[in-house]
Amino acid sequence: MPSESGLSSTLTALWFRLMSLGIMGLVFAEGLLLAQGEVQGWTFYLTAPEVVFEVAVRLIFAALAGMVLGTICTVALTPFLWHFKASRERLAEWATRVAVVLVVFPDSRFALVALIKWSHRGVRFTSALLVAHFLAFAIALCVPRARKEVVTSLDGFLDEKMTRRTALATVGGAAALAATEFALGTTARTVKAALVAQRPKSNFLLITFDALNAEDMSLYGHRLPTTPNIDALAGKSTVFTNFYSASTFTTPCVATMLTGTYPSESHVYQLKGRTTKVDNSLPHAMRAAGYATAAFFSNPYAYYLAERPENEFDFLPEPTFQQGGLQNVWDATTPLHQNSGIGNRIDEYIDLQSLWNVVGRLPDNLHERYRAVASFEHARELLGKLPDGFFLWVHVMTPHGPYLPEPAELGRFLPRNVHQVFEGEGRPHWKPHYEPDQQSLVNQWHLRYDEFIVTADRAFGAFMSDLESRGRFQDTTIIVSADHGESFEGGVFQHGSAYQTRPVIHIPLIIRTPDQKDYHRIAVTADQTALAPTILELAGQKKPDWMRGDSLVKWLNRDGQGEGEGVAFCQYLERNSIFRPLRHGTIGVIDGRSQYQYVLDLDTERGTLRPLKEAQIWNLDRAAENPALAEALRAAIYARFPELPQKTP
Repeated sequence: MPSESGLSSTLTALWFRLMSLGIMGLVFAEGLLLAQGEVQGWTFYLTAPEVVFEVAVRLIFAALAGMVLGTICTVALTPFLWHFKASRERLAEWATRVAVVLVVFPDSRFALVALIKWSHRGVRFTSALLVAHFLAFAIALCVPRARKEVVTSLDGFLDEKMTRRTALATVGGAAALAATEFALGTTARTVKAALVAQRPKSNFLLITFDALNAEDMSLYGHRLPTTPNIDALAGKSTVFTNFYSASTFTTPCVATMLTGTYPSESHVYQLKGRTTKVDNSLPHAMRAAGYATAAFFSNPYAYYLAERPENEFDFLPEPTFQQGGLQNVWDATTPLHQNSGIGNRIDEYIDLQSLWNVVGRLPDNLHERYRAVASFEHARELLGKLPDGFFLWVHVMTPHGPYLPEPAELGRFLPRNVHQVFEGEGRPHWKPHYEPDQQSLVNQWHLRYDEFIVTADRAFGAFMSDLESRGRFQDTTIIVSADHGESFEGGVFQHGSAYQTRPVIHIPLIIRTPDQKDYHRIAVTADQTALAPTILELAGQKKPDWMRGDSLVKWLNRDGQGEGEGVAFCQYLERNSIFRPLRHGTIGVIDGRSQYQYVLDLDTERGTLRPLKEAQIWNLDRAAENPALAEALRAAIYARFPELPQKTP
């Protein structure tokens, strides 16, 4: 009995010490990570209380992870403590000292790396200093007096009272965070708009593809047969040939489709941005009109943007972006990252994913590999839940990079063995632009992208067939578009740059109304702010005052018209804080009449003028050749966005 009592007390004391060391080590490391720039990044789109909240989430999560790590180590040591009864206390003490070394060494090294980053020293200096740190630590462990200083350096945190207080504070902090999230979430969830007594008889299906450039679709004249199924739908639809995205990457574009406002109005500038205006959303307006609303977003940035309570989707399932352990941890820690309306869940998810993938040595972009067929399978499940009179939005990750076509498409345009050369490789030296001597390699990526479009198109075709077999095709307005495009020419690779070159922002828009039999092709110039007003007008609803775009319904039956009419605006504002006046980025306009694009750089207040047919070239500027047009388009930007800063003459 005394032996069992001794084992219990020794284990308990060791458990609390190891948990405290785990908590201290991981919280210190997480604090350094946050201090290296992430907190500063949050201040661009989160309020001060929300920044504090997000810091608390990370530190509490790190502390809980430290408790788990300490518990695992204690369990691993239990058989040894049970077996070596005579030296049990000494073994526990030895384990504690080893744990101290395992905490002090990586944390001191991590702190050194952080200091080097803040000092902006070169790679050689960094390597030399890290080698010096390793040697100094190794020597210290070999010198008895120095070793004693190291292994006893944390004794002040390891007495019995302190270790219990540390564990209690962690548990209490986690409970307080979970309770706060729950309370805020309950408060944030607005009362949903009352549905009308009778649902509308028509349905709306919006399908958007991630990074789909209109110019790579056979429907829009591409030389390769990339979109036969979309082409078939377009044969009885209205196709808009000059439709443009409101930004150059996903989140602000999805926000524009969601709200009918430009990024400068929705205040969604960053990849992890979020909408800030309650009830100003398309699904809210559609639900108020009696429609059942649902969506499936296979891009996590789009999903966590759309999941905010005020958007009022009746069904918005959370995708499993990465199967396995990460999803299990995310689900298990749900109380710490609830949909509370405060903070930013996408930040929390991406941080956890990055950490998990580093530990598991997995690619950091696994969420970008969400298959098109899986997106449409979830859409089928939602259709099974929705009554007639629905609005369903499906955002498909394909053909966003990495370009991984299914076996049926792999090798169709580019030999399969070429695929092995660059699959999964990043091209940081191609951003923000690449040199002309890289074009042949870029062309290979382009062909693989085209194959990936075929993969997306095949999944789309199967979904359309299923929609028809369910008897829901004829009564449904079907709209096909994209969040933004993709570029493989003119020095711009993929998307997300400030240049706003044409392939990056030229996207498809196909609208098929119920029972439509004829094909219409419309050349009017328009942008994504027109999408929400168009859907609302087709639903018989008035456009809300806060939607800035104009509906395109009046063009639906005007085949062959629209040439030389309309304008489209695009904004790249990622380096701005939503709490300060706009000072950075670019704002562009495409003029349907002149067929020119003008892009204004807010930092320099200088503009670039490009003929639209040459607007794939990032550094082309014809302003000197046509100064009057450049000035007129510049004035159009300032007239549309009067809040922009202007230098006084």
